Amino acid sequence: MKTILILGGHGFIGTNVLNYIDNHLSDSYNVILFNKSKNHPYGIKFNCTYKRYYGDFSDVSSLKLIFIENEIDIVFHFISTTNPASSSNIKYDIESNLIATIDFVKLMVQFNVKNIVYLSSGGAIYGNTSEKNSETSPTQPQSSYGIVKLAIEKYLMMFANNGKIKPLILRLSNTYGPYHYSMKQGIANVALRSAIEKKKFSVWGNGENLKDYIFIEDFVHILFKLIEMKKHSEIINIGSGTLSSLNTIISHVNCIYPNFSRTLNESKLFDVPNFELDLSKLKKNINFSFTSIEEGINKTNNWLVNQEIDKSN
Repeated sequence: MKTILILGGHGFIGTNVLNYIDNHLSDSYNVILFNKSKNHPYGIKFNCTYKRYYGDFSDVSSLKLIFIENEIDIVFHFISTTNPASSSNIKYDIESNLIATIDFVKLMVQFNVKNIVYLSSGGAIYGNTSEKNSETSPTQPQSSYGIVKLAIEKYLMMFANNGKIKPLILRLSNTYGPYHYSMKQGIANVALRSAIEKKKFSVWGNGENLKDYIFIEDFVHILFKLIEMKKHSEIINIGSGTLSSLNTIISHVNCIYPNFSRTLNESKLFDVPNFELDLSKLKKNINFSFTSIEEGINKTNNWLVNQEIDKSN
């Protein structure tokens, strides 16, 4: 049995990773969680989790205790204290994400923990471009969020070049699916929740911008395939390879909820209007059939409806 330390295990991606381990890899991994709050905000529990630590990611002493008390094989770094919108507080973004991550990596080096998976951003890193972006494409982030993500990547590779750690950096496209609770991020989930709750849905721009959306269960499956292949010290784009507009997502939601309505708003400056990832590197390593946007929205809706049924019982 290997031990995974998940930083931010109670978030959307972390929760899906825990669910996947419980359902498919329970004989392979034990999990230690580190979160700001002690318990999952929605009371969800997973069998693979055998230890929980909680505190501020910037608190080195709290993190050091984890290394003192446990033998860790691999770290999943899913913590981000900001998003493109909230990262306008640049000092906080740098301190709580960049500096905190560097301090954490120093702990890894001190306790001889080599392997870390870092979740970067396929949209925010590359910025606004009409080109299909490969891992070697120019990076032009438009927000502090993207700049800090890129800086963390650079520092991780610096430590890797010195032989101190083995990072796997994943530049992920837009994820959606079960266990997503936010009404501020994750456009497909927010649209469905708005439809279920009969609320108007705000569209920033004209809805024609094209982006890569990947169903969360696909991402988690790919993540563990790459772990099994012992990939490290490199950057890999992760996406579905299919572009969808927001209007396409809305049309799929309208098929389920015909009375779903939307309002148009001016585009946000920090948002990357279009992006496409070159997935050649990923496809050389993994042969995978992706969930279509229509099927993914239907699966997400089924999960959301079941959540509403559970609330009413």
